[in-house]
Amino acid sequence: MNVENQIQKQRENKMSSKIDTNERTFTADGAIGMHELVKVTATGCDVCGIDEHAIGTAVNPAFAAGDAIAVKLRSGSGTHKVVASAALAQGADAFTAASGKVGASASTSFRIGVLLEASSADGDVVEMVFINDGTAVA
Repeated sequence: MNVENQIQKQRENKMSSKIDTNERTFTADGAIGMHELVKVTATGCDVCGIDEHAIGTAVNPAFAAGDAIAVKLRSGSGTHKVVASAALAQGADAFTAASGKVGASASTSFRIGVLLEASSADGDVVEMVFINDGTAVA
């Protein structure tokens, strides 16, 4: 049985699934840029906000609702490319920021990783390693 048939069978039978790889494909709720933080929703996935928990990063962009999008899961091995919201130093803690980006600590954000590269401006794509802390900033 090929993968598409297995997925269809799971949908028909309402079976749960288990992923043993670094990536999972979701249906996008709207446009999602490559390397943006992604959150899970009731209907698929969407861009993660400052006060939401990221499940991973977008491997490819989604241009509209209904597009299939691959997400590199935060539980997967290796590092992630992420979009910075401002100039950030190498080695700095990374926190959730607006619009699927990472930034410095802010009220209601969550600590999610450590930057392995510096960013010089908003929109820079940098390397980050996820940490399983998820501490909310008070």
